[in-house]
This record gives sequence, structure tokens and C-alpha cells, in this order.
Amino acid sequence: MGVDLPPRVVVIGGGTMGSGIAMAFAARGPAVDLVEPSASVREALPSRLHEGLGRMRVPDADAAAARIRLHADLEGVPWDECGFVVESAVEDATVKRALFARLDRLVPPGVPVGTNSSTLPVAEFAGDAATVDRMLGFHFLMPAQFVPVVEVIDGPHTDEAVIARAMAVARAIGKRPVRVRRVLEGFLVNRMQAALMREALALIDAGVASAADVDTAVRFGFGFRYAACGPIVQKEHSGWEISTALYRRVFPTLAADAAPPPSLEAMLAEGRHGMKTGCGFLAWDADRVARERDRYERALRAALDILEAEGDDDPPLPWRSDSA
Repeated sequence: MGVDLPPRVVVIGGGTMGSGIAMAFAARGPAVDLVEPSASVREALPSRLHEGLGRMRVPDADAAAARIRLHADLEGVPWDECGFVVESAVEDATVKRALFARLDRLVPPGVPVGTNSSTLPVAEFAGDAATVDRMLGFHFLMPAQFVPVVEVIDGPHTDEAVIARAMAVARAIGKRPVRVRRVLEGFLVNRMQAALMREALALIDAGVASAADVDTAVRFGFGFRYAACGPIVQKEHSGWEISTALYRRVFPTLAADAAPPPSLEAMLAEGRHGMKTGCGFLAWDADRVARERDRYERALRAALDILEAEGDDDPPLPWRSDSA
């Protein structure tokens, strides 16, 4: 086990995100205490964790699954052995405020406490904690066991050493941490995704392209290039003067609506939420959902193989000190 990886971590919440986070840690060696108050969810977790670790191609899925111990409540956790905490409870500030008040008392001093919240800044529910200086955002993307990026998000009082520790822990479990130094709505990843989605929906609503063609344009167009480099490096390849000439013409015409488009609100009003309700832009039945989730996971695994194939001998990119 690497020097930056604690021997035991605590994950709170056994849903889709929490179980994925638990697998991401267990796959790399530490023991994981996974807290899930729902008896029915706990009952389903062992098979889900074992199957998920197998799909991750962990060398010994049995051993990795055995490293995850389930708890019904916080009191059952061996807190004196804990080296890192990530909560992934429901996205509700009131629930998280009560949870962090308990963690403030239970977690040993100096142990970082991260929230996987994708929308709520840590200050919104942990601001009154006595140990708020060791609390931060530690946001995985779904599915957490596959997607490499973890957002490490500063709180207004987070100690710099805690941020450094969280970045090191993320790297130790094979993730690519990105630091979010100033909190804005959506943090970093979801904020950029929201900008893309606003334009995508506007193009569909305007009849410029179908939903299927929008997905194809992203996946097999600029999204394809993003597996090799991000948008900044890609424009370093092509030349900023070429893109800037385009931006001068395009930026004034981009969607700038402050609310989701009426067509999306109408779709939600009709109960068309996607796979979970059997319909969104696409029609889903149980068989199609299973096949698509399997395809999606295989594609993520293949993309991860490509990213992991980048050699350690490749020279680092020459970021300027004022832009890295």
C-alpha cells in the first residue's frame, strides 16, 4: 500500500455513488467501512460490490470485496483506525448538516472529512463545525469506480495541508485530482457540462439537429479528441488564432438562457426522466437498459485502458507557471 493511502477509510452512503467510491478504495488495498442505514440496501450490497469489483478487473475481486465492511450506523465504525472519510449521503443540506455535526465529534483530529456532494459546497452544511479546517469537497463522477477525475474542492476554512493530503489520496487510488480553489455553482466539471448541455438542448429545440446527431457530434467529434487531450491543449495543437476568429462569430449567438428550455421542463412534467422511468429522449425497457449499461461500462473501461497506457516516460506537458 502506498505511503499516501490510509490503511482504513470510511465511506458514508451505500447508493450508486457511495458503493462506487468504496470499490475505488478497496480495489487499491485499504479496508473500507461502508455505512448504509437502509437494511434493504445493505442486503443487496455484497453481491453488487463483488460483481462491480469483478467488472473493474481487480486481480482478486474476492479479497477486495472482503475488505469492505458494512455498518448500519456511524457508531459501529472503528474511528480510531480511520485515516480518511468520504460522505455520499443524499443531496440535502439539512441531512448533511446533521451528519457533519456528528462527524465533527466522531472522526479523530487531523483526519480529512470530504463530501461527495455534486452541488452543495461544504461551507453550506459544515460551517459551524469545530474542525471545519479539515473538511472539504471530494467529488467523484459517476460511475465513481471508473471515471478518473476527482474534484478536490476548497472550503473557505480548509487547511492547505488537508487539500494536499486529499490530492495525494486521490492519486494513490489511481484518480486524477483537480483542485477547485474557488466555489462556484457546479464546481468545475458540472459547470462545464452544463454549458455544453444548454447549447445542445438549444440546438435540438431549434431544429438544427436531432438528439441522436447531437450525441454523435460530441462523441465522435470533439469528445473523441478529449480522450487524448483537454480543450486547452487541443487548441494549442490547432492554434488559438484560428479558434479566436471562430469565437468572435459564434460566441454572440450561443444560448444564454437562465433556465432550462421549455421542452426539457415539458419532458419532466410528462415523467420522462430517462432510464429510471422507461423514457426520456429514448424509449427504454429492462433489457435495453441492461444492454446499454453493459456497453457503457465496457466503453468506459476501454477508455480508461487508453488513458492508463500513457507512458510514465512521456515528458510532462510544458504548462506555464501562471496557467497550470
